[in-house]
This record gives sequence, structure tokens and C-alpha cells, in this order.
Amino acid sequence: MNILVANWTWYPSGGDWTYVDHVSSLYRENGHTVIPFSMKDDRNFPDPYSRYFIENIDYKKIDKKSIRAGLKVVKKSIYSTEAQQNLERLLDEVKIDMAHINVIHHYITPIILKTLKERGIPILWTLHEYTPICPESTFISHGQICEKCFGGAFYHCITNKCKKGSLPASIVAAAENYAHRYLNYYEYVDHYLCPSVFLYEKFKSFNFFPEKLVQLYHGYNYGEVEAVQAVTAPTTEKYIVFVGRLEKIKGAHTLLEAMKTLPDIRLKLIGTGTQEEELKNYAAASHLTNVEFIGKQTKTQTLEAINGSAFLVCPSEWYEVLGFTVVEAMAMAKPVIGASIGAIPEMVINGETGYLFEPGNPQELAERIRQLFNDQKAISIMGAKAKKHIHSLINTEKHFEGLQQLIPSL
Repeated sequence: MNILVANWTWYPSGGDWTYVDHVSSLYRENGHTVIPFSMKDDRNFPDPYSRYFIENIDYKKIDKKSIRAGLKVVKKSIYSTEAQQNLERLLDEVKIDMAHINVIHHYITPIILKTLKERGIPILWTLHEYTPICPESTFISHGQICEKCFGGAFYHCITNKCKKGSLPASIVAAAENYAHRYLNYYEYVDHYLCPSVFLYEKFKSFNFFPEKLVQLYHGYNYGEVEAVQAVTAPTTEKYIVFVGRLEKIKGAHTLLEAMKTLPDIRLKLIGTGTQEEELKNYAAASHLTNVEFIGKQTKTQTLEAINGSAFLVCPSEWYEVLGFTVVEAMAMAKPVIGASIGAIPEMVINGETGYLFEPGNPQELAERIRQLFNDQKAISIMGAKAKKHIHSLINTEKHFEGLQQLIPSL
């Protein structure tokens, strides 16, 4: 089969790419040909079909004072005629047997669903975020969980200025959702794949094509994790680790506040983000000499840091869809202390594979960190259970079997 895999990037860009890369490899391993459809970027992996990619759109570089540029943003984010035309040319050249959609909002746009449907091509869509039911995509408004847009009341995004605290950005986001609700290209999708029970239940509660929702955990290639473990030398240094974007929704600020009461425990933070300087200044002002900002690391370096740690902390404050960082830590037999939000509790079983704490509660987080850090026996026992649990939950064979049930010809 020739399988079209659509995603906004064709280079490592986060959890969405981790899945896209994995499922593409999975298709190839089973004798299928993957044909990407994405956006042009110098960071993309080379591919002969990149000539059909749409032109790069960097919304950060658009002149905010230009009305023409603003209108261009609105048009491109709702209805990309370029994506439609490029896909038409691709389909004229290559017979596509199935399409697997990933992150396409704002760039490629759902218009391609209509084109695929008109050609009679089966469509799967793996949901990586909440854009179809939340204009802000994360259910976060000004740092707090918000579900006011329930039932399609997207105007709340405008009145609350949910998108980046900006009225123009919020108007564009709400307009996009209203347009897609009206055009209803979503109905052309055969199955929506939900990577967690939490995401499945959330979309179902919003009555988003409940009959098309399928809960199917991601698969994962554990080879790289095992390779890092095989060559990483043991270390006498004992520390805990955070891996993720340095943003409010990832909870790094809560973690730093917790660390103020844990002067004897070392923390390494891996990642960058818009709040990096703010967090560094906070750490300096709070005299957190036990906290080290490592910055952005390669995949191998990140895995090495996780492997050398006592355990991982995942203090997210948004509805995590899944979280490959947690997957990787548990695969290395590391327990995880995670916030009880989103899909985290599906991986972190409290008292078994790690500990849960109330999101945004630094006092409870500090107690959990202290409790686990000072109990090496618990670290070992929970780590072993974590590895067994995650291999059972996030399993490549199970994932492909699930795909085959939806598309028997796979």
C-alpha cells in the first residue's frame, strides 16, 4: 500500500513527530510505502515527495501591524488552497491507498480531508492535541484549565483572550474553529485515533464524532532506549530529572518552588522555552544551587540523563495527551512522579509505578520527591513495575494490530 502521512513538520518537533516517525517506520517494516505531505523547512528529512510540500509559514515573523498579513494568516490557517492544489497534483501522480493525518491545523488545514474523500481514500487521524474542540488547543486559558467552549461556544476564546492573551490571535483561533465546524470536513475522517483513554473520553464528552473515536495507545520503538542503557556507564551522582518545554503548562515553575524545600536533592532540567529566563532568574533569586538548567539536548543525551537519574518528575498542568518522556523514563525502569492530570495517571499508577500529586501543588510535590528519593528500595521496585507496565501499555505490536482492525488491508 501507498500510505500518505500528513504532519505539519517532517523533522523532530515534539511528541507528534515521535509518533509520526514511529508509525512511518512501522508501515515500512510491514511492506508499505510512506509518502509524506508536510510543510517545507530546512530541518526536514529529505524526501523525493517534498516537492509537493506547502511553503513554510512562520507566524512569529508576520508583521503584526500589517492588515494584509493578518488577513493572510486567517485565510491560510482556515483554508489552505495551496495544500489542496499540491495534494491534488500528488494524487494525480501517485495512487494513495490510505491517508494517516496527524497535526495539520493552522498550516496544511483540514481542507485536504475533502480532497482525500473525493478520491475515495480511507482516512485515519491520530489526535495529538485538542484543536477541534478548543481554539487554544490545550484547554488552558491564562494558566488555568478552561472548558468554556463546550458545545461549540468558541466565542469564549475571544472574550477571554485565550490565545496568547491576544485579542487578534484569539479572534483568528475562534474564527478557525467556527469555520471548520461550519465546513465540517471532519466528517470525512473514517476513524479518529485517541492515544489515551483521557483524550478519548474528552472528545467523546464534547460529542465530537463519538462513533468514529477509537482508543488506541501509541506504539514505541524501545531500541534506542535499550542501546543507551547498554553503553551508559553507572554514575555515583544521585539526582532527579525534568524533561520538557519550559512553559507554564509543563509545571516547571511548580517544580522549582518545590525544590526550595529540598536543598539536599539535585534537579536537572532539560529543555528550553519562553519561560527559561524567568525560571532561571527565579532559581537564582531563591538560591537554588541544587538546580541545574541543562538546556536543549540531543535525543541520546536526554536518554543518558534520564538513565542516570533516580527518577523523572512530570509536573504538567494541562491535559497531557500521553507524554513520550514518561514512556522513555519508565522504559528505563525509572519510576515517575507525575501530576494527576490528563493521561499521566494511565502511566503513573500511584504507589506502583511512581507517585501522583495534585497539579500545581508544590508542597505535595516536594513531599512525594522527598519520600521517593530517600527510599532506594521503592525506587528499584517501582522502576521494575514501571518498565513492565509501559511495555504492556505502549506496545508496537498492539498498535499495529489496532491499525489493522481499522484498515484490514494493512
